[in-house]
Amino acid sequence: MPFSLISATVLRIRPIGVTSDYCPVCRQERRFKLSQAEHRRYFLCMDRGRHGHPHHELTCTTCGCRVERPTEERPIDILPDPKSSDSYEPPTLPIVSKRIEDCSTMEAARRDDKLKAGQREEMIRHSLYCFARLYDEETFERLTPLARLLILIAVLIIGASGYYAWTQTGSPAAPIIAAIAIVLIFLSLMFWAFKHSPRKRVRTWLAMALLPLDPSREEIRKARAELQGSRLKAGFQIRTPKLLAKIKKLKAKHAKS
Repeated sequence: MPFSLISATVLRIRPIGVTSDYCPVCRQERRFKLSQAEHRRYFLCMDRGRHGHPHHELTCTTCGCRVERPTEERPIDILPDPKSSDSYEPPTLPIVSKRIEDCSTMEAARRDDKLKAGQREEMIRHSLYCFARLYDEETFERLTPLARLLILIAVLIIGASGYYAWTQTGSPAAPIIAAIAIVLIFLSLMFWAFKHSPRKRVRTWLAMALLPLDPSREEIRKARAELQGSRLKAGFQIRTPKLLAKIKKLKAKHAKS
């Protein structure tokens, strides 16, 4: 963390508008909140510009899952004011409509138990690719160096105040209160990460997307191998046993309900 206060790469999210796409969790066309995500380089808490290429982050308005798409699918020359993000809808390329149509067709075939050869593998592959980039994200990647610095300063001030009060009064209450305050700060930080970092929830979303397909270990291994071949870190970070265990847990939960 000390080094990250000096130099860090942060993922910044800017709301753009709304759009339609296929949701791998809902398994049908849904409306999404659309945002632009881009990595920014920071040095001494100062923004030094963009790092790499931006992408679009889509948040399903029904289930809340997040997927990522290339910006080329929804070309925008000038980003709109975030205040208009509730109504602005950028044009989409035909590839988006084609994806929605193909995914909807395969889902209908799955429900009717009429999947053609290769379609099942394509559906599993599509689910993994939808969430692949989220596996690359660090838990606190969306936290700016300035915010980290303020948190560190707050912790140091609370700790020093508790120690000073203890040396002046001799009462153990002051350091105990300071320790509790510091713990609450870190718990709040973890809650923030859970709310804002999809990295904490991506395995659940992927398991929900794969649940109706009930993939085998070998099918997931093949899909992961393709991710690895595409040089996506998710191919290495997805843990097949944990993913299968999550699917099994969701299956048991659905059976009870």
